[in-house]
Amino acid sequence: MSRTAGVSAVLVVAVLILGFVAGFAAGAYGRGTVTVTETIRTLATTTVTRPGGTVTQTALMTTTVGVTRTVVSTSVATVTTTFTRVVGGVGEVCFSKTMNCASLIVSLIDSAKSRVLVAVYSFTSDPIAEALIRAHQRGVEVRVVIERQQADVRGSEYQRLKSAGIDVRLDGNSELMHHKFVVIDDETVITGSYNFTASAEDENDENVVVIYDREVARAFAREFERVWAQAS
Repeated sequence: MSRTAGVSAVLVVAVLILGFVAGFAAGAYGRGTVTVTETIRTLATTTVTRPGGTVTQTALMTTTVGVTRTVVSTSVATVTTTFTRVVGGVGEVCFSKTMNCASLIVSLIDSAKSRVLVAVYSFTSDPIAEALIRAHQRGVEVRVVIERQQADVRGSEYQRLKSAGIDVRLDGNSELMHHKFVVIDDETVITGSYNFTASAEDENDENVVVIYDREVARAFAREFERVWAQAS
């Protein structure tokens, strides 16, 4: 890239970032929508006020061309965000209790265009289930594998997903299917220690890492297909 082209790109990104920040500020409290206009990886410094105190957090985030995302946040009272462009295979990094990881996962599922593959040990999160149902309703292929021992726990989303027409199976491992990952459009991976549960979001110390890499996504998709073939 020439020096002139590089400078132009920086100016374009700066304009897009300013537009995104304005949109985010308008819809970041409670349930709202955020419309973004460009795909860029960004480093977000966010001040979050939750019951018990205020925490400043830093996380990598991604915005997507032409997508209106629904932001669901019941515990965030105020959010102030600044952005800088970041290049690299690892995108968002989220730590629960001090950050809202469910909203991050929901926004990425809402950006899916072709398919979403989910392998998760425990699944009781209403917002994430709703995001998968929205994806299914707009024609995205959605397949989910849940640990068999967790299918009937209180608040399980298993029957809700099935009733919505999503192809969901219970794992066939005689021990535990302890995965927690999502593959989106064969290019994005969400993984980490985080189960799709309220306790993972609000009580436990958990992590979520988002990776933008087709090779990594293919490796996770192969593992998903192995688990899927054993599930029923």
